[in-house]
Amino acid sequence: METTDIIELSLPFKPEYVSIARLTSSAVASRIGFDIETVEDIKVAVSEVCTKYIKKGSNCANHYKLIFKVFKDCLEISFDCQDKTLKCIFSQEDDGLAISIINALMDEVKLCSEDENYLLNMSKKLEGKV
Repeated sequence: METTDIIELSLPFKPEYVSIARLTSSAVASRIGFDIETVEDIKVAVSEVCTKYIKKGSNCANHYKLIFKVFKDCLEISFDCQDKTLKCIFSQEDDGLAISIINALMDEVKLCSEDENYLLNMSKKLEGKV
């Protein structure tokens, strides 16, 4: 799959900036051609992940990053941070509802990956473009 655009957003671990992540994800998803319902789903999934990172926080980093990779038929959103201890922070026991929401709204979710280039990755395919 060939990436057409990459948008990176760096945010502090503060709840007042989650709206920026939501607005950015909405703008990027709309630009690709997702319908309004799917755009809302993507915003909710992004909010769930941002909220978890903010609640967890970091002792050595003061921001985390969202990387939006735009493909012809897909939007991939990765989360990253210098603090790699934030990998695999979702647990079924404590975050079961959040995990269920994210999995229901996105097509592919990697909450725990061996890839060191990101902490968490999720993607949504554009219907009719598969």
